[in-house]
Amino acid sequence: MQLFHYHWWTPQLEEMENFYKELGFATTLRMGNYQGEMQSFNPPLEWDDFRDRKVTFRIIEMVKGQTNITFGYGKRDRFDHIGILVDEEEYREIIHNAENLNLNINEGERRTFISTPWKFRIELQTRREVVEEEETTIIHTMELGVAFDKGHPQLLADLLNLQLLEGDECNLVKVGNGQWNINVHNENHSRLNGVHFIKDTFECSDPVGTTLVGDHSL
Repeated sequence: MQLFHYHWWTPQLEEMENFYKELGFATTLRMGNYQGEMQSFNPPLEWDDFRDRKVTFRIIEMVKGQTNITFGYGKRDRFDHIGILVDEEEYREIIHNAENLNLNINEGERRTFISTPWKFRIELQTRREVVEEEETTIIHTMELGVAFDKGHPQLLADLLNLQLLEGDECNLVKVGNGQWNINVHNENHSRLNGVHFIKDTFECSDPVGTTLVGDHSL
């Protein structure tokens, strides 16, 4: 089981793509609505080739090593989901946990989404090809903000078969499995505040305000 992915809705699509391109991410997909039809605008096309067409992009996908990032058009910046790579056994266990927790499950042929009480979702992905084989840019920790009064983050541990590493009823809950962690902070609105990576080196914030830290030494 591997934490590999996050998705934002944002009006800052070109800015996001350019930012992550500077970090070495490659654009693998651009899908958008143009004149009432979903069409692809994949590389080698550049933004100057379609900027004036008023395309409403549903998804832009960028990949570097073991990390996959997607974003699509929204009127405001809104964090939508995180993604976890699982095998078939892990998938069945998590679905079983979600059913016991009375969480909404939206199963699809390519991926499955589980809703949480905090208005962000968890994607379960079984296709390994969504990341590269090269073991670089691996997500080690995600820093999430959620409202604890909507549900205690212990739910994430129960859902994903993670260990409770640290628990503060009011401010901070950490869960993990020895390979990656999710640190959950008590905030008014759901947000992806930060992502820590191993096997890469950088320190910056992306256009939607997520702090990104890569450290080879972790």
